[in-house]
Amino acid sequence: MLRVIKNFFINLGNIFRKPKTVLYPREKILVNEGSRGLPRLKLNLDTLDIICNGCKDCEKACPQKCITVKSAYEDNEPVLDEFYINLGLCSFCGNCVEVCKYKAIELSYRYQLAEYDIEALRIEKMDLVKQAEYSIRDFWTKL
Repeated sequence: MLRVIKNFFINLGNIFRKPKTVLYPREKILVNEGSRGLPRLKLNLDTLDIICNGCKDCEKACPQKCITVKSAYEDNEPVLDEFYINLGLCSFCGNCVEVCKYKAIELSYRYQLAEYDIEALRIEKMDLVKQAEYSIRDFWTKL
């Protein structure tokens, strides 16, 4: 009987508290710092070129083998030609970010990645660069 009375007062107190959940998709949540979302390629802000040179370190470090990098060589230096990420395989582990010597990849705060078509989960270089225009807080205003 004591348990019933205790649960009654707990439930009574919950009636007057603010709910802990949000009404998604009408209400958006603020993504925490350090969250891992869609990978994106960073740009050199002076020249607006992609920082990645196609060294394939991220491709080798990926445990899911979801990154494909194709590079060309100019003057015996690799130059990025194609860059693909298959988000259907990606576990957002962050190994690609950690292994990159040039800090050309970062994980964004965009996590709403559901698609109807599996081919839409294969994202190429220019789409990964376009993601760079989203900042942490501005993402919700662009939807």
